[in-house]
Amino acid sequence: MALRAVQPIEAENGVLGNNNVAKAAAGVKAAAGLQAQNKRRALGDLSNQQPAAAAGKPGLVKEKAAVPVPADGVKTRAAARRADGKDAPMPAAPGAALRPAPAQLVPRTRSQVANAQRVQGPSMSSLLSQRSEAFVGSQSVRAPPPSPLPDIDSGDRLNPLMAADYVNDIYFFYKRVEPKYKVPSDYMTKQTDINDKMRAILIDWLVEVHLKFKLMPETLFLTVNLIDRFLNEKQVTRKNLQLVGVTAMLIASKYEEIWAPEVRDFVYISDRAYTKEQILGMEKVMLNTLKFHLTLPTTYNFLARDLKAANMHFDKDVTMLSSYLIELAQVDAGMLKHNYSLIAVAALHVAMCAYEKADCYPRALEKHCGYTLDEVTPVAMQLAELMQKAPTSSLTAVWKKYSSTKYNEAAKKPAPAHLLPAQPVA
Repeated sequence: MALRAVQPIEAENGVLGNNNVAKAAAGVKAAAGLQAQNKRRALGDLSNQQPAAAAGKPGLVKEKAAVPVPADGVKTRAAARRADGKDAPMPAAPGAALRPAPAQLVPRTRSQVANAQRVQGPSMSSLLSQRSEAFVGSQSVRAPPPSPLPDIDSGDRLNPLMAADYVNDIYFFYKRVEPKYKVPSDYMTKQTDINDKMRAILIDWLVEVHLKFKLMPETLFLTVNLIDRFLNEKQVTRKNLQLVGVTAMLIASKYEEIWAPEVRDFVYISDRAYTKEQILGMEKVMLNTLKFHLTLPTTYNFLARDLKAANMHFDKDVTMLSSYLIELAQVDAGMLKHNYSLIAVAALHVAMCAYEKADCYPRALEKHCGYTLDEVTPVAMQLAELMQKAPTSSLTAVWKKYSSTKYNEAAKKPAPAHLLPAQPVA
């Protein structure tokens, strides 16, 4: 009796039916599957996403076939709702079967879920490519304007170490920042315990130390610049003046040299007048005072460019004599009033006059250095006078250095007579 009571109730709920109803439902289900395969989109075969249900809701696995109404008039609840019009499907838009909305595709894997949540859009590479093409297409390609300076770097275009494309800009920058790293010519008047003569003695001794350690020329010129700038800012006693000199050369060596001398080398060279701790302490004070500004143009940098502009960079005689003159200018405090760039071109002019070159002030040199011959001549006359007095001076380190065959005996070359001051008639 219990079994008989359950069967009618289940039949009323549409869960169980007779054998004919079950067979009809299976047939309808198979037909719906074949129809779905025939109408499946071509691109849909590439994914494991399923189309949406007919009611506009995303289908989870497969669409269920509609259960037909039994012959005895018993309806399921879903069929009854559809018959009443409460759950009628929305009319599909034209072409919806061919292009289902993204929301109707249900992802199955984690990567597909992440891709579905991510906002789709063009890639960054495609955006950059499109915008760059648009910019280039809207802009007319223009060649850089020709330089007003004579071209002296055409032979170095293939040498990346010469920076032929940027060298003019580099030296324009040097000329612009040159006054920033130049001290006043009378800065020694601020000192109470030292004077210009002591500064000259210190630099003359540092020339010997520089030669002893076989350092680069850039190291010596940077050393002198550091000394002058530091003495312009700080009061230094006579006792610590040599300490300032060796510390400046230590800093310059670290900046310019591949193998810089050690601190103990400077302790030894100063005859142990200062300890290692004193030198390192002065190094901290000097760097903080100068605010670590070590990248700056010197006379040697300008001379290298001037030699190339005058086409004398392969002439060893002119090169050595010019280097000799700019080192003489470092020792003399009277040359502090001139710019480094002016001293460099004046030294080159004196050297070319001493060796009687056909053109002692070429047009390319004038254009690149930015000075006229009238501006250079007074400084050249001062250098020629220093050149004449060097053999008999009390400070002879530079003269002895350039008297050797290694430096082509440049110091032994007589100064050009027309640049020397007129001698009084007896």
